[in-house]
Amino acid sequence: MPEAAAGVSVVIVWYGGDEIGAVVDAVRAEPAVTEVIVVNNRSAPPWPPALGTPPAPTPHLRLVHGQGNVGFGAGCALGVAEARAELVLLLNPDCRPAPGCLDGLLRIAATQPDDAWLIGPRLLNPDGSEQAGARRNAGTPGQWLGEALGGPVAARLGRVNRQGEPLPDADAVPMPAVSGAFMLLPRAFYHRLGGFDPGYFLHFEDLALCRAVWRAGGRVLFAPRLTATHLKSRSPVSGLFVTRHKIRSFRRYLMTEFAPEGVPRWRLWAMWALLSAGLLARTLLSDPR
Repeated sequence: MPEAAAGVSVVIVWYGGDEIGAVVDAVRAEPAVTEVIVVNNRSAPPWPPALGTPPAPTPHLRLVHGQGNVGFGAGCALGVAEARAELVLLLNPDCRPAPGCLDGLLRIAATQPDDAWLIGPRLLNPDGSEQAGARRNAGTPGQWLGEALGGPVAARLGRVNRQGEPLPDADAVPMPAVSGAFMLLPRAFYHRLGGFDPGYFLHFEDLALCRAVWRAGGRVLFAPRLTATHLKSRSPVSGLFVTRHKIRSFRRYLMTEFAPEGVPRWRLWAMWALLSAGLLARTLLSDPR
């Protein structure tokens, strides 16, 4: 692992979409950002067109390319392996921090007693409403059932997403999980955790990482007063492609996180089949490609 330097390395995994240009411009304007590492998971072109003409080689904007589409978590690992700064910001290519967001997160980070932390801001939809997923419960099987069925089931078992709850009146509060679209954490802690599980191609790797943070004695923090706008689903892939990987990742998440805790496997398989069937049906009705 390269020796840590002061500042923030921003790692962005890209597989398409035009928003990356504005996102890169936004983070490069932040004084604390010492480098931006773009991991291009597409075969061609090597340089994302949305970033304009490829610049001359520079240590402040670097490209990782040639690995093919290895998935989000594995792409992040390739980027972090190239990072040099003390802190790493894992940022989606369609997630633009509001002015002052990163600076505010760094002030929160400076108050932490050690380096065992991970922080995420409040994520907004383009219309300014709070986005689901930025603050979440631990994602237990019961909470996923409540999330899917709502009503009395959710009242009894809880939900995963907490965007409907009142915002905490604090700069930062402990939260079971935050979104992988925007995660700031010390690079050394990322490596101690092992980073994202490469067995997740897409989705659920962020929940698994947050659970790993808590198991390691660290803290996941949610910063409600700091925001970033997340456009979501801007890669040139079909809804069916995303759903297929979400279903596979959901299976891995249930089996690797909860079977070792003693939840009967038959129950996990039944829940996976039920909720995956509902997700697949909704996808086929809305985006049958």
